[in-house]
Amino acid sequence: MSIVQINSKIDKVKVYAVGSTVTRLAKLAQINEQISEQSVNNAPDRNPDRHKIAVEIVGLPLALDDDSVRVRVETSESSDRLVDQSIIVTDVRVGLSVPPPPPVTQSSLEAEIQAAQVEVDRLQDLRNTLELETRILQKLNVPDRPMGEEGKAPPTSPTGARLALANFKDEQQKLRLQEIRELAQKLRQAQENLADLQQKQAIASNAHVAKEHELRKTIIAHLHLSDRQPTTSLANLQLVVEYFVNGARWTPSYVCRLDSATNRAAIAVRALICQRTGEDWAGVRLELSTATPTGWCELPELPSLRLGRSQTYSPQKAWRNPPQGTELLFADYDYQKQNARNAIGANFHLPNFKIPQVAPLKNIQKSNLSEKVERLGDLEWQAEYEEYELEQIRYSSNQEFFDAELSDGSVPYMSDFDDDSSIETFATVPISVPASMPISRKAVRAAAPQSVERSRMMGMQELSAQSQVPISDYREDTLISAAIFDPREEIKNYGLMRLAEPSNLELRGKLNLPDTKTLYLESLQRRKVTVNFEIERILQIALDRATCRETRLPDGGINVRQTAGAFDFAYLGNGRVDIPTDGQFHSVALLQESAEIDLRYIVVPREDTNVFRIAQLRNPLRAPLLAGAADIYVDGEYILSTKIATVPPKGQMELALGVEQAIKVARNTSFKEMRSGMSLVSFNELRHHIQIAIANRLGREAKIEVRERIPQPQPDAKVDVTVTQVTPAWEKYEQQERNAPIKGGYRWQINVAAGSETELNVDYTIKIFVDNELVNGNRREE
Repeated sequence: MSIVQINSKIDKVKVYAVGSTVTRLAKLAQINEQISEQSVNNAPDRNPDRHKIAVEIVGLPLALDDDSVRVRVETSESSDRLVDQSIIVTDVRVGLSVPPPPPVTQSSLEAEIQAAQVEVDRLQDLRNTLELETRILQKLNVPDRPMGEEGKAPPTSPTGARLALANFKDEQQKLRLQEIRELAQKLRQAQENLADLQQKQAIASNAHVAKEHELRKTIIAHLHLSDRQPTTSLANLQLVVEYFVNGARWTPSYVCRLDSATNRAAIAVRALICQRTGEDWAGVRLELSTATPTGWCELPELPSLRLGRSQTYSPQKAWRNPPQGTELLFADYDYQKQNARNAIGANFHLPNFKIPQVAPLKNIQKSNLSEKVERLGDLEWQAEYEEYELEQIRYSSNQEFFDAELSDGSVPYMSDFDDDSSIETFATVPISVPASMPISRKAVRAAAPQSVERSRMMGMQELSAQSQVPISDYREDTLISAAIFDPREEIKNYGLMRLAEPSNLELRGKLNLPDTKTLYLESLQRRKVTVNFEIERILQIALDRATCRETRLPDGGINVRQTAGAFDFAYLGNGRVDIPTDGQFHSVALLQESAEIDLRYIVVPREDTNVFRIAQLRNPLRAPLLAGAADIYVDGEYILSTKIATVPPKGQMELALGVEQAIKVARNTSFKEMRSGMSLVSFNELRHHIQIAIANRLGREAKIEVRERIPQPQPDAKVDVTVTQVTPAWEKYEQQERNAPIKGGYRWQINVAAGSETELNVDYTIKIFVDNELVNGNRREE
């Protein structure tokens, strides 16, 4: 079955408190051509895989969790995507891949290299020739003036010829030097061209050698198409791939824009997101969650309620023990294999094949499946020890059977092996019989009628030898303890498990899970890619990089998991955003909702005459507004930055907007002390008067809350405090909303028209005995 590579893009990302789930979409219309090629000129009986196709999605980050991969097929016509039942995903596996190299034609490349090499050789020969001529010219010397004989006149000197020879030497040397310079530049260019071509050839020859920075994960999904699924309808289907990858976190932030004219507020929920997953998020739909996806939660068991007589409850088992006597299924195979070996003859020697073993993957952050597989280490060691003892018993029983076969004169196959290592090789390595070697069909045909009965006897002997008890008393727990795969460990990844070959007496008939490195190497070998580095180291580096736990939160940032408390919430974004994988926090807009605001003013003139603006509004979201930093704007003007507390869904929240300068408040007090009566027991009345003047200079009506406090006596003090007159009426205020209750608190809630003034008056009297005084003075108001 061929594998079709399809292109995918990231459509949605769900960011948790730590980590993220990435959703990719791939159009199944890309495999229409492949399905058409498989169905052409193929009869149904000759093409059993006509309804099966394998698709591959490449370019995935190395830090993704293999156990978290989920694949399904959905419709893409409507916004409400439905799972399509006509295509079933039967198997999903994760492997490694490298991008394909650029296409290079070897034949044309070799011709260009040969031509470039010829040009370099030609230029080098020409340069050598010029250098040789230069050396010859250097040895060409002008002869000296001839010397005459003694006593005779000097001979005539050929001055003209000597000058001509000297000029010829100089001119030719200059010409050769100029040609050598030009030739050196041409030779350098030719050598560079040859080096470039040779580098291309090296790249093309090393196309199947994986590089560390090019390594990516890939997902292979097998799809089963029903008979009623037309090829043309695949254009409306898409493959949805989800996987979890660590290395992302977020913290909330807000922008509140208040409009005093309409008394409405727009709350923009934003988020600061940091991600280092190994892939950029470009144009993705965003969802933020406060949950922790890798946490473990034990599901409760809900027994049914029955009316009538009470009955004992027995929990339903999800696992059924394997049947007994699985070794009986291989009895015929062992018997026929031995007959084939006897028919081959004693002169055939079994080569000592060595099966390559791959070391288990180490030093990698473990997923849930890897942690469960490691817990089987002790069980696997115990199973190997028990299988060794059973193998010794099985060998002894088989030896009795082989000795019985010697009575008919045949030579047993075991006579060619003298040492224990040969016996071990016989037990673990399968036999491949050459096609050129004849087999005695007479011996096989003679032994065939007795194969069923002999195999049944061998199976009963082996089963009895394994259990050391009668077959009727054989328990199912013995088979489970001897198996490599224990279903009670709750390993669910059955798709990756394998059955050993029948010749493997220790593992046949039992499921075993290959290690992760073996699966990764198989995916690379399928592409004929050579790996010259340690895969464990590259994966560990990718896992170390894909973490944002140690990244410092920005100012005002909070841990969403701690703030959310015992409940988890999700926030859906309205648009699409871009977030690079650089490990830095990026501010993105998530959603915006509007709400009505109640703008009011609070003043406590006893402490401060400044009037503070308070905007009260209801949380417009169905999820809580988590604590975080907020920027406040009023009528388009930036006011301040504050930090809001967590507001529950549909709960009330207040925003402090600072001091309102257009509202003025003045507090004036007066005091008068009088004696009530001239009797023996008389009292002093400490009369206090408070006057609060308010002037509204705003262009609109202002709702003002004025808070005041009256002194309260101690429980054992002989003091009486009475409020005699209040204009206008007030109400008690105990400050319960701030979790700091007080005594003697009151407040006025009044509406002051635009540009108007008003007064608040209150009189209260403190009665004490004449001979007593209040601590710190009788006057309570300054």
